[in-house]
Amino acid sequence: MDSPSPLNRCLMVLCYGAAGLLAAATWQDQVNSRWRFETPFERTRLVRLLPVITQAPETFMTANTRIVISLSRRRLTLYQNEEVLDEFPVAIGQDTWETPVGEFAVRDMRVNPVWQHPITKEAVGPGPGNPLGSRWIGFSSQDRFRIGIHGTNQETLIGEAVSHGCVRMLEKDIHTLYSRIKIGTPIKVLP
Repeated sequence: MDSPSPLNRCLMVLCYGAAGLLAAATWQDQVNSRWRFETPFERTRLVRLLPVITQAPETFMTANTRIVISLSRRRLTLYQNEEVLDEFPVAIGQDTWETPVGEFAVRDMRVNPVWQHPITKEAVGPGPGNPLGSRWIGFSSQDRFRIGIHGTNQETLIGEAVSHGCVRMLEKDIHTLYSRIKIGTPIKVLP
């Protein structure tokens, strides 16, 4: 009896792994109806697995953790198992650049992000002059703009409506939040 070649064994492992991920995603959708991503779960070809993988929670802790942002109160609240873990003051989007309202999920997390001005496209690298501070937590895209939660180099403006749609936090607060969430953490933005 011939044994499969190493290439065939790798392909089998890859197929079984992909099937496991798809089964886990289907199970998660059936078990927990509060997970609502911007695109519904659907059968997909292997090359389109990346969005499914990045939306899947990394740990059980993530499934029980959520963020609620109140724009009117200018507060971000972090919950775990329906208990308030922490609450932070935030700055929100200014008139004509409002922070979007709705249900989202963490889609991108970066340390020392590069900021690009939304109008001039000028890039600002990591450091004290970067308006994003030292952490970025992306949760929405509007047209060609990315919306997220981030630190700031202007901490005196926390509590104001001054951003280009993002939610700004104090540097010490964004570090705390960043360490407690993962890709897939649900975010609800209230008016």
